Amino acid sequence: MWNGIENLLLKMKQCTIEEYYAQFAVMEHWLREQEKLLTPKNKNRNAITNLCENLTLELHTYPVWMKIHILSFCMKCSEEPKYAQWLMEEVLNADYDLLGEYNKYFLYWQIRSSIFGKVKLQSETMEKGLAKLYRKLYESFYKALHVEMFSYIPLEERDKNLVFIFTSQFLTELHAPTKTVCDRAYYVQHELGKKVVIINTAMLIPKKGDTPFYNRDQGGYMEKYLKTSRFQYRDEVFEFMQYEDDMPDLVRMQKLLFRMKKEKPYCIINIGGGDLCADLCGNVVPEITISTVFSEMAAAMGKFQVIDRNLKPSDYELMQILGLKPENIKKSMFTFVFKEQTHHFTREEIGLPRRAYILLVTGWRLKDEAEEDFLKMLESAVCKEQQIEVVFMGLFQDYGQVLSAYPKLKEKAHYFECQEDALAVTECCDLYVNPRRKGGGSSAAEALYMGLPVVTLSMGDAAEAAGEDFWVSDYHEMEDKIIRYCRSRESYDEMSALARKRGKSLTDSKKHFCELFRSIEADPNFR
Repeated sequence: MWNGIENLLLKMKQCTIEEYYAQFAVMEHWLREQEKLLTPKNKNRNAITNLCENLTLELHTYPVWMKIHILSFCMKCSEEPKYAQWLMEEVLNADYDLLGEYNKYFLYWQIRSSIFGKVKLQSETMEKGLAKLYRKLYESFYKALHVEMFSYIPLEERDKNLVFIFTSQFLTELHAPTKTVCDRAYYVQHELGKKVVIINTAMLIPKKGDTPFYNRDQGGYMEKYLKTSRFQYRDEVFEFMQYEDDMPDLVRMQKLLFRMKKEKPYCIINIGGGDLCADLCGNVVPEITISTVFSEMAAAMGKFQVIDRNLKPSDYELMQILGLKPENIKKSMFTFVFKEQTHHFTREEIGLPRRAYILLVTGWRLKDEAEEDFLKMLESAVCKEQQIEVVFMGLFQDYGQVLSAYPKLKEKAHYFECQEDALAVTECCDLYVNPRRKGGGSSAAEALYMGLPVVTLSMGDAAEAAGEDFWVSDYHEMEDKIIRYCRSRESYDEMSALARKRGKSLTDSKKHFCELFRSIEADPNFR
């Protein structure tokens, strides 16, 4: 087998960039086949390590696009941080004549998306590397667009009744960031009395700059919105614009800068971060970035940024890289809006035992997020308490194959894929259990709102949404807490009441978001 890949590597390293792109699928197919052979990974750890070491043995002799392709495979297959950091350095240091701005922006999003669901790959080193890459890209596009021509508009010249809300992706009401865009737009227009213009820049995981990268992620995009100039949410109608799915485009970006200069909005609200369009327009009027991973700082260059926790030492390093001022980082509770519940099921109607104690695990990347230690903990819990059963809701690729390694858990597990009415399923469960991950904030908030206590480690969006009352220190304590809730009705009822109270606060955008906006517009730096 190894002789075959040696010959393939030798052949591919001789290719020009055009030839490599043309034969990209050959290498990609071979790598995918190797990963299939090495699954389940927990039983093939030594073989994975050996393969990645062999693939990178002569890496210094390969052209940069081939290095990136191989390192991205090693990063995803092995989940070893060293390959993620190696890949990051290669992209950062690559000559722009070989990897241009569009290529690097494409790779920025591919790397960020790749590590989002894989806790083992996440580190302060990677966050700083991504921030450095984003800062360099911002500076490059700033220069290309001659943004210095678009001078900052002082407060007295801006239209106090006009606010632009930027998003890099706009999908359906099942999509949590889209719900956040609609919710913030609603309260700016309905409660604060501003006219809101929503702009989908289509900058999240773009196609432009496509570069060989293992098992590339694709950004969601809905073409129907190209024909939409008005968007209704609840009882408000917003002006709406969506760009073609070929961003970043210099002509469109410059036209957007001219629009800012002409219409002089009061400010920009950037939902998400990592959006060059929003950040470049933030040179014309104040920009407020609200990260959709609200437990972390976003890669964004705007004047203000909102975060749902106290600052920690590593945040100051990121601020220095991005050129942000600590006094412009605002702490505020991140609030949620849920898709309306339209059903009420009995447990029997959805195939759950009536008398069981049901744990709920929710997510769109559960194959990555439900890590080995987490599944072992769940299996131990169902073995200790026969009443416990587990619902996995969302998207769990290779669910049957993954759970086959945990036979006792599999007997007590149920998989509800991509539910249209998540609240209706949540209502049939008892306890929300969160694996170690960055995300999970929206589903944790839904659980709290429905009165389900949350059990989570102290990291990520779910932890910030739930608050310290629902934190545990590790998976051992998580298992103990699950068993305690199952056996003590008094303890459960007390925390269920606390969950409902927290859930009510998490849905109060009128209070928390509007107070945040008013505090920022009163800030001297908003002028």
